[in-house]
Amino acid sequence: MVIEAQDLNVIEEVIRMMLEIINSCLTNSLHHNPNLVYALLYKRDLFEQFRTHPSFQDIMQNIDLVITFFSSRLLQAGAELSVERVLEIIKQGVVALPKDRLKKFPELKFKYVEEEQPEEFFIPYVWSLVYNSAAGLYWNPQDIQLFTMDSD
Repeated sequence: MVIEAQDLNVIEEVIRMMLEIINSCLTNSLHHNPNLVYALLYKRDLFEQFRTHPSFQDIMQNIDLVITFFSSRLLQAGAELSVERVLEIIKQGVVALPKDRLKKFPELKFKYVEEEQPEEFFIPYVWSLVYNSAAGLYWNPQDIQLFTMDSD
């Protein structure tokens, strides 16, 4: 499989965006994201390849700091820790993590770009939300028709 330079650039941009989102969660609301910290610790090997890549080194500083900080706290706690105990250690560690060591990045901004026919996505999506979350309402699945079958 040959990946062209343009495809590689798109993949790189998407990875950077995902790392920026993780970084934003860590720098702006770490105390609300103990499960994110848990996932970072659990999958820390995935981030190895980004540490040495020039496009990601700056954004990886905070992620590395968080992984290193919480890894050392878990090592101090000992082996054979339950998931609940790990989350407890993470929640306690959030208070102890020096926030001034986390590098601040510009606030993330995303722009919604509407497709030519957004209803192709939104109408089925909204109806699936209505169908799945309408507590107390009975919907007979055989009687639901979102679109007519004629090709006019």
